[in-house]
Amino acid sequence: MSDTRTKAQLVVAIDDTDNPEQGGTGRVAREIAQRLRARFPIWGVTRHQFAVLPGIPYTRNNSGNAIHVLAEAPDLGALTDEIGGWLRELCLPGSDPGLCIARPGALVGNGFGAAAQTRVLTKDEARAVAQTAGVILRNPCATDDGIIGALAGACLACGGNDGRFVEIGEMRPLSGRLTVSEVLAAGGDEVRSVEERPITEGVIAADRLRPALRGGKCVLYCRPGDDGLWAPIMGAPGDRSKEGRTDG
Repeated sequence: MSDTRTKAQLVVAIDDTDNPEQGGTGRVAREIAQRLRARFPIWGVTRHQFAVLPGIPYTRNNSGNAIHVLAEAPDLGALTDEIGGWLRELCLPGSDPGLCIARPGALVGNGFGAAAQTRVLTKDEARAVAQTAGVILRNPCATDDGIIGALAGACLACGGNDGRFVEIGEMRPLSGRLTVSEVLAAGGDEVRSVEERPITEGVIAADRLRPALRGGKCVLYCRPGDDGLWAPIMGAPGDRSKEGRTDG
């Protein structure tokens, strides 16, 4: 686990808000982020992929989402209750959401998120990790099925070195041919080749941009495309987040 951390001062992570027929946790996370913007600056929303293994109950792709908040909340208890109410409102029938709210320093270096990408974890393990780290872990609706993914997503987001942004700045709605400078102005920190070389000039085919969270930065990875354009990839080269096909 990298010691790099997110730029955020607070991370709100959720999981298991959809059902097999419809919806996606990314949709719910982006709606919660929009509501939080009324009081807090938001850096972005990231998607984190977990293991798909026998013994792991998941809806479709087994991924969670995290909201990176660029401010402290004066009352975490009140914020937890408020977001819990939003989850009960927004989640689909049959879902069982989990909610984790953490200050990044409490989870940087914690291996729970990485473990969730390789093996089956238990709810008791999640509760023990949350208690030791001193982070909030809740089940706003019924059982605790979503708390494993919520905590794992918070750990990975706090580490600043996993997953992809499903929303950041003004990048999500971008389309067409845009310069590197225009893409960066929309919310990215860097554009790199898949070989990790900086890209500072050229034109990007800027449709459905999903940059990676790498080194605590928003990094858009590209490979050479047609007509001399840069072609973006989803996430980072070899990223586990590429396993899932939907962002919600």
